[in-house]
Amino acid sequence: MKQIGGRALVMMVFVLAFTLGTAIFLISFVTRGDNWAAYPTNRHIYQNGSLVKAGTITDRKGAVLAQTADGVRSFAADRDIRKATLHAVGDLGGKIATGVQNVFWQQLTGYELLNGTYNVSGRGNDMQLTLDADLCATAAEALGDRAGTVGVYNYKTGEIICMTSTPSFDPNNPPEEGSESTGLYVNRLLSGTYAPGSVFKLVTATAALENIPDIEERTFTCDRGVEIGGEWVSCLHDHGKISFKDALAKSCNATFAQLAVELGRDTMTKTAEKLGFNQSMYMDGIKCTASSYDVSAARDIELAWSGMGQYNDMANPFQYLVFMGAIANHGQPMKPYLVESVTTPAGIPVHMKADGKGSRMMDADTADTLAALMRNNVQSNYSDASFPDLELCAKTGTAEVGDNLTPHSWFVGFSKREDKPYAFVVVVENAGSGITVAGRVANRVLQAAPTVDE
Repeated sequence: MKQIGGRALVMMVFVLAFTLGTAIFLISFVTRGDNWAAYPTNRHIYQNGSLVKAGTITDRKGAVLAQTADGVRSFAADRDIRKATLHAVGDLGGKIATGVQNVFWQQLTGYELLNGTYNVSGRGNDMQLTLDADLCATAAEALGDRAGTVGVYNYKTGEIICMTSTPSFDPNNPPEEGSESTGLYVNRLLSGTYAPGSVFKLVTATAALENIPDIEERTFTCDRGVEIGGEWVSCLHDHGKISFKDALAKSCNATFAQLAVELGRDTMTKTAEKLGFNQSMYMDGIKCTASSYDVSAARDIELAWSGMGQYNDMANPFQYLVFMGAIANHGQPMKPYLVESVTTPAGIPVHMKADGKGSRMMDADTADTLAALMRNNVQSNYSDASFPDLELCAKTGTAEVGDNLTPHSWFVGFSKREDKPYAFVVVVENAGSGITVAGRVANRVLQAAPTVDE
């Protein structure tokens, strides 16, 4: 009897283990099966490193960005466009994790995970993006051989018309294995983070407008800097007595250092988080790297530096694109999206675009005041002549990144023109002055951007 009981116990343990293992497999299959199928080594999806069943990807004007012919996946006919749209479209081997070929492989191939079959037609579904391929090529040319990113979207509709990241490569002639360390496969708009420098002053300005009733009447003192808690915060200029409006236009460090300390850690953190820091944003379901703002253990001098985009502040360019869209759109951004449509070979839609309103970032009065301040930045400091016919609202950033390293160059903002309702972000790594480098890139791209009726 003891022997029979022991065998029964062993059998019971075996059955329980088998049942548990089966349950775990089924749960994993349902929740992660699409990831398994999408691995570049899966020959049902990839052959010789390329998608063999995927449909055609086009830009907003119908220009082909990727297609499959005779079992071979290839990209746009123009090499410059191939490189400029690489990080949005994706590569042959699936190494660009945020490319639409990788994220939307199931829709593109018409692959049914549960039965392992494709469309009965034998070809995949077609995808149209909101991108303007020619504009992306202009952005890539403006960036040149410098690392960086350009993002532009219609803040009234959410359509992303430009998404360019450098360095890049020709997807029809991919680099050798082991080149990942150079950042070639990173979409810097979605996955990059940078010290924001003075573009963070827009966050501090938002906090001040929302929490200091008389902020627009206040004046501050700048003696080429200011003392905070016995330590010195330097400023590039001796601004003397300066108003809040002029402090933003002239990017006075002393003013924004004082404001950050006056507002305090909790208010600064609450405002930063409302504007998208310390959380991941999403575009078409693609998770972006989170911007970060943490002053929980900061001394006053560190809090002061954080208020002007230094200390340990880190910003994701896509988050700033949405932030600019919120200011332009009276406090509530439209959700940026890249995929306009996915249709079967019969023309049946199988994907709904991820447009709509995002979470409100600030009230309308605050947004409109910020827009006026940013317009003043251009008119009184950067010069409208540098951005002709754009009615630009903007802020520069020259972000210190360490000893003996050239600062990152930022330029963010939007156009107030009714026929060019575009918010933008430009980051050029280790390039120096925000206005002379990123500003010029932005102007070149925005001048080339189509009007909404084109």
